[in-house]
Parts: sequence; structure tokens; C-alpha cells
Amino acid sequence: PVVADIHFDWRIALRCMDFPIAKIRINPGNIGAEWKVREVAVKAMDKGIPIRIGINGGSLPKDLAQKHDTVEAALKAAEREIEVLESMRFGDIVVSLKMNEPDEVIRANEAFAACYPYPMHLGVTEAGPLVAGIVRNTAALVPLLKKGIGATIRVSLSDSMEQEVIAGKEILGCTGKSARGVRIVSCPRCGRASFDTHAFTSRWMHRLYGIDVDISVAVMGCVVNGPGEARHADLGITGAGNSVLIFKHGEIIRKIDARDADTAFQEELEKLLKEKAK
Repeated sequence: PVVADIHFDWRIALRCMDFPIAKIRINPGNIGAEWKVREVAVKAMDKGIPIRIGINGGSLPKDLAQKHDTVEAALKAAEREIEVLESMRFGDIVVSLKMNEPDEVIRANEAFAACYPYPMHLGVTEAGPLVAGIVRNTAALVPLLKKGIGATIRVSLSDSMEQEVIAGKEILGCTGKSARGVRIVSCPRCGRASFDTHAFTSRWMHRLYGIDVDISVAVMGCVVNGPGEARHADLGITGAGNSVLIFKHGEIIRKIDARDADTAFQEELEKLLKEKAK
């Protein structure tokens, strides 16, 4: 589904609705006068397109931007926009309250959820590069999702869209929400490591995450603890020296030369997927 994210020019929102988009997002901080919002809502109602009121802590309406409490200002901006839409009997509303600080995101979304019935889209704005961004998104989203707050999420990162999707799936998985696909378990480097988990995971990560089947895959650093620690895994790999072991649920099923590791792993993965498809 395509969501048209509109800033500044309400006419772009009107034009986008001439196409089969799933939703329109408007930013109360820059969309302009109330009559412009009303024009967008009239066409959205006619087309059956939901509107997301997308509040961003960095682009609040001018009269609210100077408030000391960003959360209070964001909630007020959302309230105003909801009042406009409700006055038109427009109820197909989604709301997002995004800020940079995880604590503010939690406070704002908890307060909104306690007062309104509308579905919420969760996220952290300007979250940062890969590692910092994942940490901030996790800190904000996990507590909310565990409380049942949030209908959709967007993990914002200064990185590729693929990394955003992977991070989002992992966050959903950590909160017990449905997130189909492969769960990868892998070791860091340590004194016992005799198999290059980093290189193998790097080669296989995107291929594994592209599989829409619920399985767990373990990439373990040593034969001493590998199969045992990852006995829950549907498929795993580890090694020592020139030998590589492939195992399923802790049981070693193949021992091969390290040069054949990728080929053998591919073969066993395909077998596993065929089993799961039955």
C-alpha cells in the first residue's frame, strides 16, 4: 500500500487522491489554514481514503511550537485537527505523535490512547543512524506495543529501507506481535569462536530475511556450545578449523569442508522449507 505523505501544499494531497493510494498523511504544522484541511477531507471522504494526522515534534503549528512541553503541544495539535475532521463527520482517522526523545513518544502516545479511540501509527522522528536509531526506536515502541498501543509502526533510520523493515520485524517479534519470517540467532566474536559468524551472517542475512516462513536459524561461533545453545533452532551452522557442522534442533546432520559451507547450508535450508510447506 502507498501512503501519500503531504507537507505544505494541500493541492498535492488533492492530486494524490486521484490515484489508488491507501492513505493520506497531513502535517498540522505546515499544511496551512483550516479550509485547506477541509478541502482534503471532503475529497478523502468521497474517495474512501483515511487521513493520518501526522504530528511531528519538530514541526508543530507556530503558536504551539514555543510551548515548553513538547508532548502537551503535540497533543493539542492533534486535538485541533481531530475537531476539524469530526465537525465534518469524518471519522476515518489515524494519528501519529512522533518526537525524537523516546520518553516523549511514550508519554504522548499513552496520553492520546487514554482519550481517543482512533488507531495510532507509532514512530520516533530523526532517530539517527543504524545502531542509535534502532536503540531509540526500541526504547519507545516496545513499551507502547506491550500495552496494546499502536496499529502500525515505522522504524525511522538514517539507513536503508531494508534495515528499517528488518528492525521493525524484530521489534514486533520482541513484543509478541505477529511478524512472520526467519528469526536469526548468531554469536558475537569471542575467545572460543572458530567459525566466522560475522561473515556468514552478512552473506546470508538478506536472503534469510526475505523468506516468509516462520523458522529460526542459528549461526554459532564454536562447536563446543553451538549446537547445544541453539538446540531450539530449526537449522544451524557452526565450525572448527576446516570443518563445518550443520545441525537441526541440536542434532548434527552434516559435517563438511568449510569451503562447501554455503552450498551445504543452501541445500539444507531448501529441504527445511519444503518440509514446512507440507
